Amino acid sequence: MSVSSYGTPRGNELLPLRGSNQPTMGEMFGSRVRDSRSITADQALIHMIKVMMGTGMLSLPLAFKHSGLWLGLILLCCICLICIYCTRQLIFGQHYITFIKREQRMDYANVMRSAVELGPAWIRGHGYLFKQMVNINMFVAQFGFCCVYFVFMADNLKQFFDQTSNIHISQAGWIALLLIPISALCTIRELKALAPLAAIANFVYLIAVVIVLQDLFSDWQPWDQLPAFGSLESLPLFFGTVMFAFEGVAVVLPIENQMNEPIHFITPNGVLNTSCILVLLVYMTVGFFGFLRYGLDIKDTLTLNLPQTPFYQAIKIMFVLCILVSYPLQFYVPMERVEKWIKRKVVETKQEPMIYAIRFGGVVLTCAMAQLVPHLALFISLVGSVAGTSLTLVFPPLIELLCCYSRQELTKWVWIRNIGLMAFAMVGFTTGTYASMVQIVEAFGKSDV
Repeated sequence: MSVSSYGTPRGNELLPLRGSNQPTMGEMFGSRVRDSRSITADQALIHMIKVMMGTGMLSLPLAFKHSGLWLGLILLCCICLICIYCTRQLIFGQHYITFIKREQRMDYANVMRSAVELGPAWIRGHGYLFKQMVNINMFVAQFGFCCVYFVFMADNLKQFFDQTSNIHISQAGWIALLLIPISALCTIRELKALAPLAAIANFVYLIAVVIVLQDLFSDWQPWDQLPAFGSLESLPLFFGTVMFAFEGVAVVLPIENQMNEPIHFITPNGVLNTSCILVLLVYMTVGFFGFLRYGLDIKDTLTLNLPQTPFYQAIKIMFVLCILVSYPLQFYVPMERVEKWIKRKVVETKQEPMIYAIRFGGVVLTCAMAQLVPHLALFISLVGSVAGTSLTLVFPPLIELLCCYSRQELTKWVWIRNIGLMAFAMVGFTTGTYASMVQIVEAFGKSDV
């Protein structure tokens, strides 16, 4: 495919020549130059699974309480498949834009900006605005995830030590103590260096999940005593929790951008589809059988419902250690943006101290925000509805529309598909945010554990 850097009233720096064919998969997903930060497909798969199998998965039984047993199973599958499709839109959009701009890598925000600048005249001048919209949602999502991680770990540590020892520390105290190991982990600045820790955490997490599944299959409540379909008013909370659980979208491009062979990320049996389908199967199992096991007594996170025996109490520590490793993976995304800004704006001699100072400040900020979270499940739903929906279901269809415009391929089916996706996202965004905020206001001041 030929490109031209001509100046026209359209204002694009690089555009496909009119009448040209689309770039092939080989052209868009060619091999990248290897460097010290490059990762293999296996390492990318490990990272993808790790970031998606976090605290949100353990709240899915509560989501099924909001939706009902059978409706939840259907909706969970549908929402996750839609998320996978939108993530693929983002990947294809990124590689189309980097191909015509002769670049190898591009982050989410700049993909959005470049897509807008390839669009029609009325929107082309607003690329920077859309870039910052993505950045704001990215920061909200990732810092929201990190805050929830603090609360999740504190809740489980508090319950563990309250029930197995004479150590009684408040939730706020545990959050403060967690600041020490998390700060240490967040000094690691490269995904490649985190890969061994992520691999160990995945193995431990798998063992813990298998043990939890064994408990879920040990005893079930009568099927006919659990609602098959939830109320319409509670469905937005289900949507927000599921969107939070599918929390890997913000980390997708940072992971994919460091792969040696990006084609292995997007193929039918590649990293993206493989990791997402495996995680979806685990989500469906945990959500369905978790609600079937504990019924209407299900708590904010599944670990708080585990039997009060030393063995199952130890499982909580395993989950805490795994989430501890997930924190720097989620923290990596906003810090990557901050580091790029520092390297552009700050003299070289001051860059390293400032980077580490901001990293520590970011951890302290999420710790302070976690102290204000009164109820874990409701904030999970709120973060998922606000930031998760925008990043996963709103921006990728918009990027595809703009890329199709630049290729002169805006067919009726492209319009219907992407407008439908964005309409679905906006319904979930507005109803999920409203329902979560109402519940938070009602629940504020009540004990969470």
